[in-house]
Amino acid sequence: MNLSRLSFVATAVLLLAGCANSTSEPTGSPVASISSSPSSGDNLKTKVSSVTKAFYDEYSNCMINPPAEANDQVGEYCSSHNSQATTVLPANLEAGGVAAAGADPIVCAQNFPISYSVTSSEFDSETGNGVAALTEKFGASDVVITVKLRYESNKMLVDNIVCPKP
Repeated sequence: MNLSRLSFVATAVLLLAGCANSTSEPTGSPVASISSSPSSGDNLKTKVSSVTKAFYDEYSNCMINPPAEANDQVGEYCSSHNSQATTVLPANLEAGGVAAAGADPIVCAQNFPISYSVTSSEFDSETGNGVAALTEKFGASDVVITVKLRYESNKMLVDNIVCPKP
């Protein structure tokens, strides 16, 4: 009787362990874990928006109050030392060509805006990428910038900034 009870318990444990490990999506994928609840899409749109704002706030603060190590390369330093950015952001900005044309590739202009705000945001749960529209105010004119984000290492980070064509 003890042997059959032990067999039953062992079988039950194996079945439960198998059920606990089975998922409809691969484990370890940040997209799988964040797309599991209906409200997570809204949460991630909000995250895209908040990371974009935090990125621009950090960049603006760095440009206004540059650290000593920035020396004579404040713009380059501030764009490559932002906690809200991927490590490839500086290369992506350089590839965009805005800096070569004489504009700041983060604000897409030669001068800083009077103000800025995130006006829309989206998150694609299949790719793990987000996109935000940032509207900058320059007196009477507005400039809308596209900010691309990527979900990487369990964090949403700014990966590229696309300036509008002049």
